[in-house]
Amino acid sequence: MAAFTAPQELHDLAFRYALAVDTLDAGALIAIFTEDGLVGGFGENPINFRGPDALRQMVAQVDQAFQRTMHNVFNQTFERDDVGNVTGVSNCIASHVIHADPNATTLSLLDMAIRYHNKYAQRGGQWLFSERLLEVLWVETRPVEKFNPAMMDSDLKEFK
Repeated sequence: MAAFTAPQELHDLAFRYALAVDTLDAGALIAIFTEDGLVGGFGENPINFRGPDALRQMVAQVDQAFQRTMHNVFNQTFERDDVGNVTGVSNCIASHVIHADPNATTLSLLDMAIRYHNKYAQRGGQWLFSERLLEVLWVETRPVEKFNPAMMDSDLKEFK
């Protein structure tokens, strides 16, 4: 395998994945995977979502488990072997607001440091994920506050 300068389209797949999961858009998620694409676990992570129905199920599980998510994609690397197969690694902090009492002002935030091990394929001239294996490096849980418009007069007054 040799490092190579990937086209922007490959970089964009990770951003589109993050947006699809964060907006609970199963159709957008399915559109960036091959027909038998997999979001699976890496190492001890047991998740296994292969194909469109399973990816829809994954989005439904995110919706049930969390009040909101925000995936922040960082560095990405890509390699290509002698026959053209492309793999890569994407690093991400995925923030998950854990369900709480809707009237509570303080919530819990679960941050996961994630490394995705990716395989890519071209279909009809378009790059897609064929596989994303999710490695969770560590997690952090801490309290956070819901946004309140009153914060614009106190904590965020510089932004008015």
